[in-house]
Amino acid sequence: MIDQAIVRAKDFIGRQKRNYRVGMARNSANSFLTGLTSQYSAIYAVGLGADSVQLGSISSAGSAISALISTPVGWLIDRYGIKQFYLLAIALVAGGSWFRAAAHDWRFLVMAAILAAIATRLSGTGCRVISADSVQNQDRVTAQNVCGTLASVAGIVAPLLAAYLVTQFGGMTVEGIRPLYYVQIVGYGLVFLLVALQLREPQRERLASLKTKLSFVADFRFLFQGRRGLGRWIAISALTSLPLAMY
Repeated sequence: MIDQAIVRAKDFIGRQKRNYRVGMARNSANSFLTGLTSQYSAIYAVGLGADSVQLGSISSAGSAISALISTPVGWLIDRYGIKQFYLLAIALVAGGSWFRAAAHDWRFLVMAAILAAIATRLSGTGCRVISADSVQNQDRVTAQNVCGTLASVAGIVAPLLAAYLVTQFGGMTVEGIRPLYYVQIVGYGLVFLLVALQLREPQRERLASLKTKLSFVADFRFLFQGRRGLGRWIAISALTSLPLAMY
């Protein structure tokens, strides 16, 4: 039964457009590379001298930047396309890994958190946008679920490899964890090359292509005109996300 599911998944992926496969590979690679260090980030920060308050400030800095740029980033992507923002996101998250790898003080980690937050916002909706553009209507939900499933599998494998590498590099110390960030940098470099060489800009109408040049606020008015369902969807999404924000 598992074999049949794998075969069907391979057939499904094989018949999709290249953009979908590239987006799926990027999403899975990002999950894997993030999973390498996620369970060690707090230990690493404490080893660099951070206390509980400073740990919270690192997280808060990233969250604040993420909230601040969320809406403008979506607007910019709609105007100018997703590929260049994908590439910028990969470069930024690799830069965040460099700050962590080079850190000799916990303050370096604040900049790393800010870069990671910006990168997450720049690329967070990419898989859904590419799926919507590259996959037929009847396959879109399946495509998004396959993309998420493979990313989850990559996220499961990553901590196992990370544990082995940390053990080899000297255990759960700053110097034992630091090489993981160098592995991340190399991995993000490969992902950057994949996206730069293989991803094609999704063919969809952009706000920048409209004859009337709208402003930031006017663009949002245009977006909501005649789309009652969009407002309800945003309200429901906000309410369902509220309990998660309390953790």
